[in-house]
Amino acid sequence: MSRISALICALAMSLSLQAQPLQLSHLFTDHAVLQRETTVPVWGWGQPGAKVEVTGSWNGAKAVAQVADDGSWSVILQTAQAGGPYTLSVKSGKESLTVNDIALGEVWLCSGQSNMEMPLRGFGFQEVEGATEAIMAAPATASSVRVFDIKTPKCTEPIKDVEASWKYSSSDVAAETSAVAYFFAKRLTVALGVPVGIIVNAWGGSRIEPWMTKETIDHAGLTEQELKDIYAVEEQPDRWPETPELIWNGRVKPIVGYAAKGIIWYQGCSNMGQPHCYDKLQKAMVEMWRKEWGRDLPFIFTLLAPHDHSDADGRWRPHFVENQLHTEKILSNSWAICTETLGNKTTVHPSQKKEVSDMMVQRALQNVYGVNPGISLELPRLKTVNYEADGTVKVTLTDVWSNLMSISARDIVGFELAGEDRQFHLAEAQVDWDGQTIIVKCADVPKPVAVRYSFRNWMGANLAKSNGIPVPPFRTDDWEY
Repeated sequence: MSRISALICALAMSLSLQAQPLQLSHLFTDHAVLQRETTVPVWGWGQPGAKVEVTGSWNGAKAVAQVADDGSWSVILQTAQAGGPYTLSVKSGKESLTVNDIALGEVWLCSGQSNMEMPLRGFGFQEVEGATEAIMAAPATASSVRVFDIKTPKCTEPIKDVEASWKYSSSDVAAETSAVAYFFAKRLTVALGVPVGIIVNAWGGSRIEPWMTKETIDHAGLTEQELKDIYAVEEQPDRWPETPELIWNGRVKPIVGYAAKGIIWYQGCSNMGQPHCYDKLQKAMVEMWRKEWGRDLPFIFTLLAPHDHSDADGRWRPHFVENQLHTEKILSNSWAICTETLGNKTTVHPSQKKEVSDMMVQRALQNVYGVNPGISLELPRLKTVNYEADGTVKVTLTDVWSNLMSISARDIVGFELAGEDRQFHLAEAQVDWDGQTIIVKCADVPKPVAVRYSFRNWMGANLAKSNGIPVPPFRTDDWEY
């Protein structure tokens, strides 16, 4: 940790121990979005022992609290149907605060590493498709899509507040906002017809461990060796966070409890060397957040897209994606978003952020809001495989919905076959005319015993359902490589 970061964290901690004037958490600033039709905590600080009265103008909701010995106070308000602008008034003795232009709507937590952090304007030499159009169109929904972007540095101890404020997503704000989060919010506000607030909290390069406490990691069900490997990582002062708690302390703990509808998450590249325990870490993190929030927050997460990772034929990415995908089975109220047809061989930051967000919104509409998106969202999984006498392999998948398709007509890229020697060779594949069966064959493998799809770091795989939902990597074998 840098000396400046340490001083910031130390100062924030010392303030909480001093008597102080009436304050609200920075989460409650002008233009804030509060989750509609629920109970929302509102908190801040003041003179110990003083009475604090909080009122929301939406329905006259009122609550009273007494400032605790440590200077903190908190109340619970009941919100109403979506709408605004409203005000939030706080009074304590002769002191008073007013928060203006509050909207009641939907709030989502948007976290992860660089693919979530990547702004709408793109990174250097890396574009976001449709960015210019989206930035130019941003003013039309600027007041309906509001952004709270957290940039707190690493903190070794929990702090009480974050230095950020709610902003309309005007063109200049939208350009600097996470593309995934912005596209998600814009789609959602149009679909639901209500304001949407996004709390953007992403840090490029960050591992998953900094997003939770050491205690959570210790009880995540990891092996002794897996824990040893995690704690062997040494934090570098001028790099992104890699060790436990450094993001939790400064960016998550201070916002815990702010009423939200769910979480969208895009992270994994920095943990790709953990293909056997990432699912446990991800599960542990989400369960910790849910416990801290006191809400069963829905969790929508993105699988890593194809990329060569300096070795296109390497297989560590699909092994990791397998493990990511397993989170759906061990964590309730969670759904994976597949990006298998959206990757880029030369960058880990695919440009199709809108497509990722669209799939997230569709999942949120169906499973969180109970709105039928009109299409099947389930990811296809291996159903049956038949090895024919002539060497042809016929593969069927679950949840095909209508038909399977590939981007280039009926020719599928990404299949490979292996015989008894366990050596895989690229194979030809086509969707049969029934739209359901995949016919796979390879002249170099006359008697196949195993089939894989998109099981290398980069293959240019192109198989998807007819509604565009990509097919994730799959295999019939359980071999280590």
